[in-house]
Amino acid sequence: MSTFLAMIDGRLVWWIAAAALAVAEIAIPGVFLIWLALAAAITGAIMLLLDPPTLAGFAIFVIAAIASVYVGRNVYRRNAAEPDPLLNDRAARMVGARVTICESIVAGRGRAAAGDGSWLAQGPDMAAGAVATVVAVEGNVLTVEPVSR
Repeated sequence: MSTFLAMIDGRLVWWIAAAALAVAEIAIPGVFLIWLALAAAITGAIMLLLDPPTLAGFAIFVIAAIASVYVGRNVYRRNAAEPDPLLNDRAARMVGARVTICESIVAGRGRAAAGDGSWLAQGPDMAAGAVATVVAVEGNVLTVEPVSR
């Protein structure tokens, strides 16, 4: 084993590390190992071109790693998808939707069918089967208005 390690050129170790880190990023995505792989590749290129001492290679790797992780975090932060503010608020997503009145709205109260459920509804009197538009939501009560044809 020691003869095998002696045969490996110290400059190629950085390329092996870059490949190993890139494969590790594929195996466990979501970690910033790809940026460390980039830093190892940069270090490998500098080591092959300039042939600095081994200790300088470690310093180059540390500097390249810090720079690549910093750049990578900024790229991810800048291109991050805007989270959906209504993702877990089904009632708020109903605003603007068309619903069918399943229990007549009498004296301002009734029920409206939306999707596979029914919701409490308030609004002007409407007969069962009428189509309405949700204009607001207060808690779990839909405020509806009849659809004008």
